[in-house]
Amino acid sequence: MNLQRRVLLLSVAIVVVIAVGIIGFFVLGRAAGGEPSIIDCAYQTVITLSTVGSREIKPLTDLWYGKLFIVGLILSGMGVLFVFATSMTAFLVEGEIRHIFRRKKMDKALHNLDNHIIVCGAGDTGGFVIEELLRSRHSLVVVDADEERIDRLRESHPDTLLPVVVGPAADDEVLKRAGIERARGVVIALPDERDNLFITVTARQTNPKVKIIARAADAQAELRLKRAGADAVVSPNRIGGMRMASEMVRPQVVTFLDQMLRGQEKQLRIEEIPLTASCSMVGKALRDTNLRQEQDLLVLAIRDKSGDKFLYNPPPDEILEEGCTLIVLGPVDSVHDIRNRMTF
Repeated sequence: MNLQRRVLLLSVAIVVVIAVGIIGFFVLGRAAGGEPSIIDCAYQTVITLSTVGSREIKPLTDLWYGKLFIVGLILSGMGVLFVFATSMTAFLVEGEIRHIFRRKKMDKALHNLDNHIIVCGAGDTGGFVIEELLRSRHSLVVVDADEERIDRLRESHPDTLLPVVVGPAADDEVLKRAGIERARGVVIALPDERDNLFITVTARQTNPKVKIIARAADAQAELRLKRAGADAVVSPNRIGGMRMASEMVRPQVVTFLDQMLRGQEKQLRIEEIPLTASCSMVGKALRDTNLRQEQDLLVLAIRDKSGDKFLYNPPPDEILEEGCTLIVLGPVDSVHDIRNRMTF
């Protein structure tokens, strides 16, 4: 039994002991020839359990069973109160220690993070962003001013040490604590356009190389965010409209994508793999990389080093060049494994 449940049960036990005391003194008082009130019985119960030992409502010590009742009430009541006091003390101390330990562990995790993604806002939009980044096994930090929302997020991922910073994302110090100088990307998903705009400006000034994706409610907000330094702006309204149209005209495609993204048996994603100088695939033909055979990855397209052109459904004899990016479809674990290897 955990400590919290034990404290709750002991609280119920105290209420039961007090109720038994009130009823017992009421019955015994009548048996002794008195007419005690409920207030008198409650008073007698409290002073008995606290061992103050003031006068009785009616001398109950004249009754042998009255003596036994008082002795039993004192022993049982003191026992329950003692266990309750020790459990409550342990509960408070353990909670404080757990809080301090978690805070230190969180500070260490934040300090060690590098090349991560900061998600500003854990609300309706930000929550989906966080879920997708976790499924895709990207390192991230969540920033939100609502501590209850952060607690719910932690409860939904009990087995994951999710780095979080509680505070307004528009605060410079909060962004610095989240590691904005070392981050590779920032997702700004707050409902307030002014906060999104301010965070965009702050993030761009603090880290000129960081990639900024911001949420916009309309076309005017999209233009302002891009002028402020956002690399890309996403409008939930526009995406929702496109999804509704797709459900109407191409429902099977939508079903395929949904099953790919949300399938429980095998998580598939369309991902990108940049080919750096340390990549052993550079200079090889696509067929010689064994991406399909060893990693179960299907190459959908290759983006050239200039970033202007895509080669869709590339042939097996296509030579891979440094600076190109592979667009692949496959399991999340395979992509994660390739990204973490220095050479492929």
